Amino acid sequence: MTHRECMCGEFAVPAKITIQEEFEDKELVIRNFPVFKCLQCDETTLSPKDYVEYYKKAVKHYETTNENEFDCNLNRESW
Repeated sequence: MTHRECMCGEFAVPAKITIQEEFEDKELVIRNFPVFKCLQCDETTLSPKDYVEYYKKAVKHYETTNENEFDCNLNRESW
């Protein structure tokens, strides 16, 4: 699917954002997180399933490398 409908009735298209989350008092930075962004109202929506998956991967990355930045694009092959 290349787009979906936003709550405002316009089209939302795939985009990538950076999110920051806490894990054990450490800030994790998750880059290139896939979302849909509305062309009209700029509303951003994300998949809860994607969120859980990428958060788990970011935590695992941090635990194994001690790096608090995780790039979703660079880590897709490890799924």
